[in-house]
Amino acid sequence: MYKILMVDDEIDLDTLIQQRFRKEIREGIYQFFFARHGREALAIIKAHPDISVVLSDLNMPEMNGLDLLLTLKKDYPHLRVVILSAYGDQKNHTLAFQNGATDFIIKPIIFSELAIKLKNLVQQK
Repeated sequence: MYKILMVDDEIDLDTLIQQRFRKEIREGIYQFFFARHGREALAIIKAHPDISVVLSDLNMPEMNGLDLLLTLKKDYPHLRVVILSAYGDQKNHTLAFQNGATDFIIKPIIFSELAIKLKNLVQQK
């Protein structure tokens, strides 16, 4: 089972993820965890060090996605981190990749694209 952490302050995204990946969840392929900001994400990762992939928004309260990315790359260099953001401009892409992001997905999320990327990321692990 691959554990995936979704870090985003949009509550509705939890439901969308669980609906879109319900087959994979039911079959025990994926287990999703959800956090509202970077600090909560770090606590979940500490409790579940076998998380394979982190999907993180950039703009969140308390600890934004870029600060989370920097902390994860320093403390958990094995983690694959995908940035999800409605702000898909070149500056955000560059910052994300310079700081260790594995990939960047522009919101609104195209779930078929996310499914392919997740499959590829967990198979690389």
